[in-house]
Amino acid sequence: MDSRFLGKSVLVTGGSRGIGKAVAKAFYHAGARVLICARDPKSLVAAAKEIGEIICISADVRRDVKKLFSRVDRLDVLVNNAGGMEHHGRFEETGPAAWRSTFELNFFSAVEVTRAALPLLRKSKGAIVNIASDVGRRPFRMGPDYCAAKAALISLTRYLAAEAAPVRVNAVCPGPVVTGPWSEKDVREAAGRTLLGRTGRVVEVADAVLYAAHAAWMTGTTLGVDGGAARSP
Repeated sequence: MDSRFLGKSVLVTGGSRGIGKAVAKAFYHAGARVLICARDPKSLVAAAKEIGEIICISADVRRDVKKLFSRVDRLDVLVNNAGGMEHHGRFEETGPAAWRSTFELNFFSAVEVTRAALPLLRKSKGAIVNIASDVGRRPFRMGPDYCAAKAALISLTRYLAAEAAPVRVNAVCPGPVVTGPWSEKDVREAAGRTLLGRTGRVVEVADAVLYAAHAAWMTGTTLGVDGGAARSP
């Protein structure tokens, strides 16, 4: 049995679906006390039924940070996973409202959650893992706002690694991972971006997150879990 996080307290934002749920499940099976938050109460209930005895908090990380941390009494690992793409427009099609919305969801929410978590993490000498994206390292046709927000999260990771030490801060950058209803055409195109010729699996991203949270001599690092997408021609 994996017991790397036995007795540790882990918070995963956006933990009820996709990568977040896989990460929460992996920590749970590694012995952690797992807390997840998400906007949709129904998805929290479904995640708890699938994973096991976890603590579910209905909260929107863009505006409910105080509410979220009223339920968090101790913390060893924070996983800033909440995020997403709300549109796929080109630069000329992406207006100010879209830029603000994308940064609020993918960057500013992580800033505020991290700000609230740091006092607890300093006590435990814990770790932060930010879920960024391969498009934050190598922009692709996924919306300029999303690419820029993930690049900002990578930059924040490197900055905080210095300022927050001994709290360790690392980022995991997934490549194309199918987490919803993708068309066959979209899957083929995404797989073609990688050197390994396939899309990723949520459990493969979760493995990298647990490694980043556990590796005691690693901080300020960006781990690419993208099948080589960031290095493909």
